[in-house]
Amino acid sequence: MNFRQLETFLVIAELGSFSAAADRLCVTQSTISARIIELEQDLGVELFDRSQRHVQLTFKGRELVVYAQQMETLSEQIKHTVGSKSSLTGIIRIGVAELVAMTWLPKFAALIRARYSGLQVEYEVGLNPFLSEGIRSGNLDLAVVAGLSPEPGLIARELGTVSFAWMASNSLIPCNEIMPAEELRKWPILYQGTESYTNNLIDDLLNLPIGRKQRAATCNSLGAIISLARGGLGISLLPISSCASYIKSGELKILKTDPECYEMPFTAVYDRHPNANLLAAIADISYEASSFHRQ
Repeated sequence: MNFRQLETFLVIAELGSFSAAADRLCVTQSTISARIIELEQDLGVELFDRSQRHVQLTFKGRELVVYAQQMETLSEQIKHTVGSKSSLTGIIRIGVAELVAMTWLPKFAALIRARYSGLQVEYEVGLNPFLSEGIRSGNLDLAVVAGLSPEPGLIARELGTVSFAWMASNSLIPCNEIMPAEELRKWPILYQGTESYTNNLIDDLLNLPIGRKQRAATCNSLGAIISLARGGLGISLLPISSCASYIKSGELKILKTDPECYEMPFTAVYDRHPNANLLAAIADISYEASSFHRQ
């Protein structure tokens, strides 16, 4: 029995499939099968019921999960505390909001590579629902999300805030009067995706009841929403720093509202995990890399 066999066992238990485990661990399915057969022979018990479409843990398999997780945690703690950071290997999956990808993701990635050269990092960019589901399902190890921790029980590291403001093109709204919520509601609204943090904030600010969204367009790309606003297709709540050049050139303007801007927090979140020490260190690196405002 060795750590590689136990790691393989835990991945199969999580994914319910030998082939999916092979994809996760970047090895052949025959290698996965050989590791489990050797582990079962060493322990003298069957760990998986292979008679179903998705393999199921046997009673003894469920019993082994507890010990395997403890050994994986201990192994990770030894590597992280005693071993060299460069000796850590494996795949870590990180999800980030698009605004992070547009700003400080390169610095974040460079810092991880410099300190954990043996890690293979896979990045995913998406809206909060995608990122939250990734953490829940285990498809993501850590995510940088808009807002505070999306779910109770997650470990969170606050990374700062970004100033958002209502914006439109001069061609759409040439006037400069103060626009209360009832006036903003008259204009076509550009939404970012479905059930995103920004969308929920927009509805709260406009006091729009559920099902009464006044959509001009919906797109899951922040960059595309900015382009649509520049083209006069509607108004939207946008990050001031990312639109600074368009504001300067006159393509976009900040609408006069009260308040004029809104501070949107961003947070690194991860679940309790055998690699919690490593994920805590990665969250600290995200804090170091973040260019968002902190008091």
